[in-house]
Amino acid sequence: MTVPQRAWRNTGDGQLIDPTTVVDKVPDFDPRTGDHLWTVITMYRVNPDQWQDATHTPMLDRENLLTITVPGCYYCEKPWTKLLATRRCKGDPR
Repeated sequence: MTVPQRAWRNTGDGQLIDPTTVVDKVPDFDPRTGDHLWTVITMYRVNPDQWQDATHTPMLDRENLLTITVPGCYYCEKPWTKLLATRRCKGDPR
């Protein structure tokens, strides 16, 4: 049985999400490289009742945008600065 894919939309891009799979493409931290993984997190208001309806397409746009965070490293959980960007990531959120 095939699960219908749900299209997540925003003002720029469309992303198809298969609800049966976990969408996690974050690579494991590699201490040999010391590379930061810079991310920007956005948060949208959604209606959980509509998630039960596979035909509903959630809109991720300005009308339901709640916040956008400053860039930060996913591994060490520190906000981006010029100084931090030149240093190796330790991958430790302490």
